[in-house]
Amino acid sequence: MATSNSKRTEETATTALKSALLRCPILEAYIDSNDRTPSWDGTVFVYKNENHKKDNLLGRAPIQVKGTEKANNSDSAVFSCQVADLRNYYRDGGCVFFFINVNLLLGTANIYYLSLQVFDLKKLLDDAGKQKTITIRLKEFPTESISEIAAIFMDFVENSRKQASFVEKEIYSPEQLEKSGIEIESFSFNTSGCGLNMDNIGSFISTHDFYLYAKPKGLDIDIPVEKVSNAIVSKMVSGKVSVRDKEYFSKYSVLYKKGEPVLHMGKGISISLNQQNKKVTVNFRPSGTLSDFIQDAPCFIDMMESQEITINGARFRFAGISKVALDSYKESLNYYKDVKKMLDVLGVVEELQCEKLTDKDENNIRLFVNAVLYNRRLDFPDAKEDIVHGSIKIANLSIWIWAIKQEDGYYQLENFFDSHRIVLFESDDKEQSNPIPASHYLLLNKDAFIHASNMNYELISAELFSMEHQPMLVDYITIMLLNILRAYDEQKQKDQKLLELADGICNWISAEDKFFKDPILRLNQLQITKRCRTLTTQEIIELGKYADDKQPIQIRCGAYLLLEDSVEAQKCFDELSQEMQKEFLTFPICHFGNLIQEGTR
Repeated sequence: MATSNSKRTEETATTALKSALLRCPILEAYIDSNDRTPSWDGTVFVYKNENHKKDNLLGRAPIQVKGTEKANNSDSAVFSCQVADLRNYYRDGGCVFFFINVNLLLGTANIYYLSLQVFDLKKLLDDAGKQKTITIRLKEFPTESISEIAAIFMDFVENSRKQASFVEKEIYSPEQLEKSGIEIESFSFNTSGCGLNMDNIGSFISTHDFYLYAKPKGLDIDIPVEKVSNAIVSKMVSGKVSVRDKEYFSKYSVLYKKGEPVLHMGKGISISLNQQNKKVTVNFRPSGTLSDFIQDAPCFIDMMESQEITINGARFRFAGISKVALDSYKESLNYYKDVKKMLDVLGVVEELQCEKLTDKDENNIRLFVNAVLYNRRLDFPDAKEDIVHGSIKIANLSIWIWAIKQEDGYYQLENFFDSHRIVLFESDDKEQSNPIPASHYLLLNKDAFIHASNMNYELISAELFSMEHQPMLVDYITIMLLNILRAYDEQKQKDQKLLELADGICNWISAEDKFFKDPILRLNQLQITKRCRTLTTQEIIELGKYADDKQPIQIRCGAYLLLEDSVEAQKCFDELSQEMQKEFLTFPICHFGNLIQEGTR
């Protein structure tokens, strides 16, 4: 039997809760302070509006109330809950749990709550294992806000209805669903509250928990997979962003974090709006690409000079920055405009990611700006050749350069993809060999085709395919063809222009009559095609002819690889010498099989 003091505590706690709930006109509470029912102390009915007709009933929320005289003035509380009670709430489809600290002398109470859905209870029961009790943490009940009280119970009713069918069922995370082979069509969440609209929904979601639901493809069911707290909500807004009547952006984003909105313009400008203190804070953190910085910086500089900005018709004023800091930003802007000009001269089409710049990158950029725009020479101390070519890494960029040694021993930097004629010799004895005019693009290696930030396929094609057919040039361009196919296979993001270039090379070779019916050339053409699409019946028949016993063993092996006949391909491969096997495995046609070299089985 409860003592007189504990009975007073329970009644005081129940009275405090009833009083708080009575403030919300869409709720109707039935709470028993005698604590005679197992696990529950009452029910709160939730209506669509103040009219408590049956037709307006949204649903009900079972509640449990626990009272104590222990003082607690913080915004949260902990309670050691009976696992048996949690199991009862779970089987019933959820519960709103209240823990109330009362002061009997003053007649005051601090109310804490925790909305326990099937998702939450399953997690708690799994964590409890064989324990008889488990500690739960409760949040302060918003007794002074009618809309917040309504939101708690509206949200409980909505989610308990969606989660009721998952009682006594496993609940999986998105990753676990994916591993199980369930294809997710979409994710969704719902949030409930009074007076929500498009203007305040972002702030509301960022300050309230919600449940994430997954919809499996082909099924009309939402599976609870996650409970989200402290969400960061972002929305894009179409509206003019201007400074002193000059428009810089036609749209901006609003990001809500813990209820406070932050406006983002471009990639690096943000304005924090502290609604409680009516304070505006401007931040500029160069981010994104070089082009983003060059677009953002003038706006920020203009903002700091005028100490204001107009966003979608609303003007915001704020404190500026020092003249020294402002001049520093102006110098940076002019410098990075030079960087952009330098990259343009070198033919770079890929954006430079500013956030990835290291001290070494910054040093290389300065050297390149001076060399390209201001005719400064570069020093390559380890270079012995009159011409230096290859790639230079700057952050995410891989820039191919061409540098020519000058009389002073330093090098003049040029774009590799500009016109640079070279000659080849058939032997090391240049005096006894005739020079053969060739394209310097034959010097490009596999890595260049995997990633070169200033790659120019049009210039490569135009120059390569204007060369006269020479046996030596055919050998070099065939090596290039193989490097292109190897590069394509190694690329994470496939560039179809590589295959177009490879196909053009095959066409250039086949233009010479003696190469027209070469089986090696035809296999190269077909492996390019196979990388683009499924082979046609006619092409498969053609490959069958190359797999004939009359063909050289390497041709047969390649044909079987393209026919995806791994057994016959391996038989042919086994007939090759170990040295020939080693060489054959370097051919890109092996991409289509899994040949096993003798001695490695």
